[in-house]
Amino acid sequence: MKIVAITPDRKLNALAPLIIDGLYDNDIEVIATDPGNGVKNVYSDDEVLEHAKDADYIFAIFGKIRGQHRSGKYYLLDKINRPDVTAYITDSEWTCTSYTDTPTQCEDAKTDPSRHRGNPWINEEMYDKCRWYFKRVVFPEDLERDKIIPCYIGAWNRYFGEPEEKKFDIFCSFGQLDDGLRRPAHNHCLELKSMGRDVLINKKFDFDTYLKMIRRSWIGVSAWGAGNCCMRMWEISANRACCFVQKPFIIYPNKFVDGESCVYYSTIEEFKEKMEFYLDNKEECARIGQNAYDHIMKYHTGKKRVQYMLNVMQGHDWKVASEIEFNKVS
Repeated sequence: MKIVAITPDRKLNALAPLIIDGLYDNDIEVIATDPGNGVKNVYSDDEVLEHAKDADYIFAIFGKIRGQHRSGKYYLLDKINRPDVTAYITDSEWTCTSYTDTPTQCEDAKTDPSRHRGNPWINEEMYDKCRWYFKRVVFPEDLERDKIIPCYIGAWNRYFGEPEEKKFDIFCSFGQLDDGLRRPAHNHCLELKSMGRDVLINKKFDFDTYLKMIRRSWIGVSAWGAGNCCMRMWEISANRACCFVQKPFIIYPNKFVDGESCVYYSTIEEFKEKMEFYLDNKEECARIGQNAYDHIMKYHTGKKRVQYMLNVMQGHDWKVASEIEFNKVS
């Protein structure tokens, strides 16, 4: 199988590296336009256009837009002109560009769930250029449009590492504290630290050390960032720590299960209550952490995400596509 991938020209999202991992891990020939995100080989525009003539599919992968800069050679889609085999894969969160529609949208969304879905929500230009519109953040009303398919983020290959001896009760690290329940969760972890719990918080590490510290922790804390979700859920779960997840309401297949592969909380009161229980039940933390890892390996690696997408593109309903044995077209 050969896929032409119009890739972002820099890492500005979470979905692109997952998809690139998955393309290579499924032994698919990748004709990519730009470096970064795990791309191994880059091709010129002329080479891309030539390969596109007989490619099985065209993937146009979202990249954030800053000012007048578009992060991807989307102009090639018009020259390729094969919308019948084109999939748009978007990591957009607050709006179709990922940025908020007003300065207050982040704050609004804390009390009004509908404000997670900003305006404009769908990139209509890309919608018209594709047959499948794979979207990271999907709400029920989005499924009324026939091209839109849930395509959640997942665990990049680089997240995984060998288990470490546990040292810390809790790992809590956020880049910013403005979204969701991040600030109250962070503040409660600080309070637990002041009470003598071994909490790793407010520390800066290089990324490999960051993942190692997660592996050395019994519990890791995730809370919504933009788009009702957060990469920390995947970083923590891929490293067998018990992940406390602010419960999402977006749609995606094969969700984590409370008390089995994660610990959900919807309020800070619930967070505190469940944290007290699991801190005193480390064997449950270990069980949930292992279940989370197993769940990711079954459904949410890059390899599995691409298989899910291709199953959908070959005609299977998205609700069951990840359960069907992948049949790669040679």
